[in-house]
Amino acid sequence: MPDRDAASLPEDVRREAGAWIARMRGPDADRSRLAFERWRSASPLHRQLYAEMQAISLGTERLGGSALARDHFARVSRPRLFARPARAVALAFVVILICAGVVGMILAGRHRAQSPAATTLLASAIGRIERVRLSDGTMVTLDTDSAVLPVFDGARRVVRLDRGRARFDVARDLARPFVVEAGNRVILDRGTVFDVALGEEGVRVALLRGAVEVRGRAAGAPAVARLVPGQMFAERRSARTSAVSAAPAGAERWVEGMLSYDGAPLTQVVAEIDRYSARKLRFADPALGSLRVTGVFRAVPVEASAKVLAATLQLRLASAANGDLVLSR
Repeated sequence: MPDRDAASLPEDVRREAGAWIARMRGPDADRSRLAFERWRSASPLHRQLYAEMQAISLGTERLGGSALARDHFARVSRPRLFARPARAVALAFVVILICAGVVGMILAGRHRAQSPAATTLLASAIGRIERVRLSDGTMVTLDTDSAVLPVFDGARRVVRLDRGRARFDVARDLARPFVVEAGNRVILDRGTVFDVALGEEGVRVALLRGAVEVRGRAAGAPAVARLVPGQMFAERRSARTSAVSAAPAGAERWVEGMLSYDGAPLTQVVAEIDRYSARKLRFADPALGSLRVTGVFRAVPVEASAKVLAATLQLRLASAANGDLVLSR
């Protein structure tokens, strides 16, 4: 199905997307996650509109801090301010934006004075892998459709994984521990490089360098796992279990846009590829999901990944009426 402009979508869907953006930034995000994922996966339009409205929301938050309005104002000379009505209206709009930005900065300054913690939601769009450096020097790589919320203060550096997957290359700071909160788990860093993913089955942590501890969210909870490089901690909520095992070979290459598998079920491969595109990959026969896949695939575009999968497994690839891709025998 071709992408549709957000303004052309039904008003009730826009309201739902806006409500979910607010809820998933609030204190009840963890309890609402399952219902949110069901709503977002119910339709490609839901996924598209949520991503677009979130991008607009983030852009609006940053508008007051940008230099765009100041630069535009500097280029317009005062004698010609009211020479043309259209230009006067446009410039008045820019002045309003400047005022809004100043008020926003004043209010933000007051908030920081009341609380030492500063927060900014960092998110990536569907099909994009983004890299951002935090204020302490830590480098965070966001997988497709992922978001993190850093909360730093004088005592701790806490980053909440809101959804998706992220890699943390942590800057060393002996005075302030680095903590990642994801689902019902807390990951304590010891100056490391590690991946954290939040999925339907729970939290996965893969360690590339250094050492980490995985604990429950309750205060004083003991460590449930201590990882060494090359190990992975994975939960299975459906079975109420968790385990530490060797990380799959090549799994760390997702930051390059590459997905690597060694005997993985096709259902897992398709689920991960689907995260990178609004156009989904489906099975004509659910039994195909049990086929095993070994190989390295580029995550985007989804059409290329689907063709490689079809050729590797000797399957047929066709397009559905809604634009999705269908694998069949």
